Amino acid sequence: MSRCCALPPGPEVPSGYSRRRFLRQILGASALTLAGLDPLIAQAFAPPPAQAFRFAFLTDLHLLQGGALRSVEGIVACLAAVEKLDPRPEFILVGGDLVNSTRDLTLAGAESALDSFLQLWNGHTDLPTHWVFGNHDLAGTNNPSAATDDKDYGKGLFQNRLQLPRLFYSFDCKGWHFVVLDDIAMQFGGQGYFGEMFDDELAFLKADLDANRTTPTIVSTHIPIASNLPLGLLPAHDFPDHRRPSSKSLICTNGEAFLEKVAGHNIRAVLAGHLHFQEQLERNGVRLINGGAVCGNYWKGPLYGCPEGFGVVDLGADGSVAFDYRTYGWKA
Repeated sequence: MSRCCALPPGPEVPSGYSRRRFLRQILGASALTLAGLDPLIAQAFAPPPAQAFRFAFLTDLHLLQGGALRSVEGIVACLAAVEKLDPRPEFILVGGDLVNSTRDLTLAGAESALDSFLQLWNGHTDLPTHWVFGNHDLAGTNNPSAATDDKDYGKGLFQNRLQLPRLFYSFDCKGWHFVVLDDIAMQFGGQGYFGEMFDDELAFLKADLDANRTTPTIVSTHIPIASNLPLGLLPAHDFPDHRRPSSKSLICTNGEAFLEKVAGHNIRAVLAGHLHFQEQLERNGVRLINGGAVCGNYWKGPLYGCPEGFGVVDLGADGSVAFDYRTYGWKA
């Protein structure tokens, strides 16, 4: 670009943003906003075209205490299968529930367990990894001796150890946009959790999608927006006195608010975990993919016919999404 067409100095770019992305957010990043600009300037702000590439979606790993039920070997086997993929994934998106027991441990015990997981992870893959928060990633919430005002209590340990400024965020890769959301709400004044997205998070989601309206986008949560499983596929005999888990802990309670926020945007798929069940649905034109579980039935074999596995996600330059759930040869 010649000096006469050079853009004037802009505002300081926040950490974690490219200048292009930051300026697009300032301008609204919509085609309508760019249409009134000089064509050369509009071209400078236009998002890069989508490219075809692959990433892996691994959710619900549930490393057990002491490596019980060969859970260490299972996670290693899964990562080995990911590393052998051809083409190799650009990154791994992890859908939550890294360690099974951090809710029940002291905060020191939860810290040790999560550090063991991360050491295992980093020792078997060097692929960039993006993390979604799961209900089993809560620290000390089921342990009455855990100090509730400790920085690592609840969601703090996960956020601090993985160096995440917050548990909902977005990133870009090869002309695609990715939004990671946190839909784990802690029960007020007691143990437990339920699925819910928060007001500031939904505001972030709307602003982020508005700023990337023309970019094909993948969203990921831990608890699904919707599922057939709580509506009748869970066998009643699996639960005492034929009681089923509350649907509030199985699917996101304000999923409709999420669907309202994403309406009219270029959402190509929403990936989730939590149920250890692989299914694909469509709600309001939005494709919802529930991605099974690396651990299957907590390392005891398949759960409701869904074996241990992970998702291979192939994105097309045309905005297409192909999801393939693959097993990795694990035998409980």
